[in-house]
Amino acid sequence: MNDRVSDMIRQTVIDNEMFVCGERIVVGVSGGADSMCLLHFLVSVKEEFHLEIIVAHINHNLRGEEAYRDQKVVEQFCQERNIRCEVLSADVHRLAQESGESCETCGRRIRYHFFEQLCGDSGKIATAHTLSDSVETVLFHMARGAGLQGLLGIPKIRNNIIRPLINITRVEVEQYCHNHAVAYVTDSTNLENDYNRNKIRNLVTPVMKEINPSFETAVKRLSETAQQYLLLVGELAEQIIHKSRIKQNNITMYQCCVLKGCHETVLKQAMIALLQEAGCHTYEEKHIFLMVKAVCENSGGVDLPQNFCAVVRQGMLRVYQKQKRQEMMLVFPKTNSEFIINQQKIIVKIMTKEEFDKNVSVHKLLLKNALDCDIIHSEIFIRTRRSADRFRQSNRGREKSVKKLFSEAKIPLERRNDIVLVADGNEVLWIDGFGVSAKAGVTSSTRNVAWISVDTVRN
Repeated sequence: MNDRVSDMIRQTVIDNEMFVCGERIVVGVSGGADSMCLLHFLVSVKEEFHLEIIVAHINHNLRGEEAYRDQKVVEQFCQERNIRCEVLSADVHRLAQESGESCETCGRRIRYHFFEQLCGDSGKIATAHTLSDSVETVLFHMARGAGLQGLLGIPKIRNNIIRPLINITRVEVEQYCHNHAVAYVTDSTNLENDYNRNKIRNLVTPVMKEINPSFETAVKRLSETAQQYLLLVGELAEQIIHKSRIKQNNITMYQCCVLKGCHETVLKQAMIALLQEAGCHTYEEKHIFLMVKAVCENSGGVDLPQNFCAVVRQGMLRVYQKQKRQEMMLVFPKTNSEFIINQQKIIVKIMTKEEFDKNVSVHKLLLKNALDCDIIHSEIFIRTRRSADRFRQSNRGREKSVKKLFSEAKIPLERRNDIVLVADGNEVLWIDGFGVSAKAGVTSSTRNVAWISVDTVRN
């Protein structure tokens, strides 16, 4: 029998190297036409590729007796062919209420967690997504106003998930099942239009097929064109990122003068790449627009999801995740002490002036972190900066705000609230990295010295 559909599935598997001989394949099987087609195909090539096949079925307990009917169809197919079948029964409605998710989102999370458990360390998950599913995804993204990325549809491979049916339509799936006498069930909820995907499937796609019977294939070509375009733009974006990247004090930054020299489309893709590289994956189009604007104007900041931030200062772009910080406020101790706050170890040592003089004669840098202990009282604190703080650095001109001091020293914004200082009200006596104030420095009349240091705690 000339089995065109089977040949198409096989070609998709081979062209995309979806699995190799001897692999474990966990197949998500609902009992519907798509998943039963996928299961039948994998069983047909099981010996050829020496595959270990495990069928995974989830009863979501949302459709009463119909759900048990689906389960029995899958179990019977596996029993007749001696295929291992694992069934998970989950009260998705209750679990969704507890987690605050929709039933659809909760069900998906439970499914893939179950699949991963069965996979082990090196197995793969095979799902029955078809070209029709991918087209519906593209239409859904278009309705929501997605960019070109939304035209890509469902990927053939994502991590350890493979989709052998991704190049065939739902009609071709049913043709395969008819040709091979594969029994399947129909989920009655697929005929309802309560969900957006069902509206697209039942109302939108049929109209588009009336206009063009090859509509699904046309969308596939559109997706492939969009992918080629994005690959090209992505390569150009990587080049401009590499060209603009510099490192200062272990901080990675990007020169705006280089970034804004490229085409706006490439610049947008560069911003996307930088966000993904930083670990921010839930950005929106508006965030990309604001980042591009800040780069082009050489100034600005954008608050991003997941507590990320993009900041342009002095012509340099930084993308980073703001850390939640414990507020630092400690009374300056009068005895030797150690504290760890916000991944910083603060060490205070109290010594006589004679002891200090012996040490400083060998280590001149000790003088920078030494305070006259005799001026320390109960209202002096070890803390981080406040907006009204002012500092007169020893042997340095006039008093200035700590904010201006940090700005002139080009301290990155995300680091400024971590810098440890010692203050008497808003009068700062010492700042880590800057040294002691004119008022608090050790003099010939000092009797006791307080020496302070700050080290980063390594994980």
